Amino acid sequence: MFKQIDFEQSKLKDIRINSDYPMNKLRCFSGAWYHKVVTSRKKWLGIETVITLPEFIPDETRKENTILAGEEIMRFLDTPSVYLGSSSDYENDIGFGFFHGKIDGELTKEKITFRPFWRNIYIENGKEVNTYRGSNIDDTEYYFFPGDKVKVSLICLKEEYLTFKISLLQQTNIEPYASIRKKLQLPKDFCVENILAPGNGIRDTEYKIVNAIDQYHNEGKPTQMTRARAINCIFHNSYLFIEKEKELLKVPFFKQENQVLCCPDERGFLIKEDDEAKVVSIIPEKSVNL
Repeated sequence: MFKQIDFEQSKLKDIRINSDYPMNKLRCFSGAWYHKVVTSRKKWLGIETVITLPEFIPDETRKENTILAGEEIMRFLDTPSVYLGSSSDYENDIGFGFFHGKIDGELTKEKITFRPFWRNIYIENGKEVNTYRGSNIDDTEYYFFPGDKVKVSLICLKEEYLTFKISLLQQTNIEPYASIRKKLQLPKDFCVENILAPGNGIRDTEYKIVNAIDQYHNEGKPTQMTRARAINCIFHNSYLFIEKEKELLKVPFFKQENQVLCCPDERGFLIKEDDEAKVVSIIPEKSVNL
């Protein structure tokens, strides 16, 4: 297998690598508004992208009271997420969810920050295990905010495991988030190694980029209309890694064979793209106001 330094120094090739067989047509999964780009299955060894995290505008009519850390708080029924993922034997979702945080040791009343999470599926003692983990709410050096520009990588450094890394490249100037960060610990790089991902590095694997407005209590149910918006999520310079003739290559993600899903209704999305960036805004109301 290749080492971290090999990924950092890999040669960029502006090429398209053809699939060995046609992609199966994907279908929408109910319960969320989401934009998803999925590659064909090849022996991909990782993905790297620079992301500007989106700004979230909630629907003030869709909210509920819930308990967090022993406190009753209000939360909106819609919540944004941005993540990468792979699927060889099982699906993995790894990226950012929008969460409550702590300022001066006090739990915030509203969600304020994108915090890293990783969800992976594997077999243990003959049973399928579906785990969800995330950064600790007290680790404010790993708080990321709408408008932050971050470099994110998900790479296979050893067979059947993934390494997840985030580096902050440019801090947001969107308020109140810019002011919130001044009250927190200085930002640090985030890294999680040895995320179990059966089949990665051994068998053909698909990779994906997703941004979404998820909906509480609604997974697998009809997606609800909402006035919530997640705007200006930007994917800059997105790449895939693959071995060719014992050399690790880096190739443009969006130039490879892929399928794009805008679910449940493509009219609820505003997408602008060029060779180096894709800007995605999720605006569900557009689907009924055209």
